[in-house]
Amino acid sequence: MSENILKELCNRLLKLFKQTEETEENAKDIACNRLRVVLMQDRTNLTPELLQRMRKELVELLSKYVEMDKDALELNFDQDGDQMALMLSIPVIRAKDEAEIEEALQKEDEENEEEAELDDDESDEDIEDEETEQADEDENVEEDEASEDEEEEPQDEEK
Repeated sequence: MSENILKELCNRLLKLFKQTEETEENAKDIACNRLRVVLMQDRTNLTPELLQRMRKELVELLSKYVEMDKDALELNFDQDGDQMALMLSIPVIRAKDEAEIEEALQKEDEENEEEAELDDDESDEDIEDEETEQADEDENVEEDEASEDEEEEPQDEEK
């Protein structure tokens, strides 16, 4: 059972890091690739989801500056003693010119500003909600105190 889970994990990771369309590989190559992926995950303590996210973010970042074959990007970890190195193999089609880079950076800045404005609006709404909740709580406390005072008065009169 655990062997099947491990096989499925390895297969998913291999799909993530494949260089080109699948070609027929012999059993030795398949075993070597699976071992490499398992070792990479073991060395880094990163889950497959985190490795996928890292790969996606690297592609997004590098795409601002170069046009590349995203499917052929290879991401590996090499360990030499206590040190670990992130190794990237990036098939670059062409470097983008300065105008394209500036346009991409400007677009990113605009998106960041819009996100910041949305975050500010949400923060303002959260603050208003908190103030309303606090006012409601204060009102409830005052009502509770008033009802407690009313309950105490008749007891005093009986004595």
